[in-house]
Parts: sequence; structure tokens; C-alpha cells
Amino acid sequence: MEPLKKLLAHRRVRIGLVGLCGLALAGGLLAWKAGVDLAGLKAGWDQVNAYLVKNPWALFLALVVLPGLPVPTSLLLLTAGVVWREQPLVACGLCLLALALNLSWTYWLAAGPARRVVEKLLAATAIQIPELPRGDHLKLILVMRLTPGIPLFFQNYLLGFLRAPFWLYLPISILCTGVIGSGVVLSGAGLADGKLKWAITGVSLIVLGGVLTHLLRGWLGKRKAKAA
Repeated sequence: MEPLKKLLAHRRVRIGLVGLCGLALAGGLLAWKAGVDLAGLKAGWDQVNAYLVKNPWALFLALVVLPGLPVPTSLLLLTAGVVWREQPLVACGLCLLALALNLSWTYWLAAGPARRVVEKLLAATAIQIPELPRGDHLKLILVMRLTPGIPLFFQNYLLGFLRAPFWLYLPISILCTGVIGSGVVLSGAGLADGKLKWAITGVSLIVLGGVLTHLLRGWLGKRKAKAA
């Protein structure tokens, strides 16, 4: 419980939770005004769930593609946990594989075609894209991955555009996002299937990921202070 208390005591975490509650209330109000009721929502979800169960490739493809757009990755992972709830560990493996593929294509899109377009546009000006010193690559990746509030797709594109080494970018990115992501998947599977074991495991992984993120951010802060 102590790590959870420390996590909830963090100012940005509280602000994020308040923001999510506000968005949920606004969404609920809009749905009520539009005449959407719980029965209609449940019927719609049952149809989507049945389709995804019969066509797992569609959900896997969505996990590969949609996080490269302004779509909440946590919502997709939660959906995967619910749809693939009969095999929670397999669901985690598939989600991590999809995440790795998404991290890869977004990186290379930004590092290749997108960067070349920007370079051509800047060719007639005195502006140049800055090259990161080799010693700053790890720091940049960690700062992007550990700073709350930065959307995943923006992190991927920026790190690719600045050409952080891929061999460093991919494993660190998976480590930073995989723990909490697996926790979300297992939480969804446990809640949907009514198995407390998976729900508790998922919540524990989310808390562990939050604590590790806090510790790593503290370590980065100390390194920055020493360098100054």
C-alpha cells in the first residue's frame, strides 16, 4: 500500500486522475443528451466483442496501427484484455508484440520519409535539424517515456525524427511501457472474467510500473543536478 500512496500523492498523477474524471463526466453528459442508455451501449459492445473474438486479427491490427494516431493506447489494451480474457498471458504477449511493431513503424516513418520532407523544406533556410550528442540519446528516450501526459504516438514520432538509435529506442521503450501495459491487459481480463487473481496482478503491475517510473525520474533528476 505504501507505493500506491506515494504514487497517488504525486501532483501530476492527481491532476491526471481529476482530468480523466472530468472527461468521463463530460462524455456521460453528452451520451445522456444524445439519448444513449446503458442497454444500447451494452448491445453495441456485445456486437463489437463478438466480432473481435471471431476475428482476432482485427484487434491485433488495431493495436499495431491505432496507437500511431491520437487514440488512447490504454483503452486499446483494456479492450484486448477483455476480448482475450480466456488467455490473459497470451493476450499480454500479443499486446507486447503489437506494441513493438507500432513502436517500430512510427519510428521509421518519422526517421525516414517525414524527416526527409522537413529537411527539403528547410534546405533553402539557415535552419537545421539539431543532431543529438551521443551521450544524450539514453537521457532523451527516458525523459520522453517517463514524463506523464505526453501521448505515446508523439513520443514515437519525436524520437524517430531526432533519430535516437533504434537499438536503444526499442528495448527501452518496451521496458518503460510494457509493465504498465501488461497490467492494463491483465486488469481488463480479470474484471471481464471475474477472476480476482488476474485483476490483482494487473493492478499490482500498474502500481509497480508507476513506482519504477517515479524512481527513474528521480535518478534522472539527480544526474541532471550533478551535471549542472
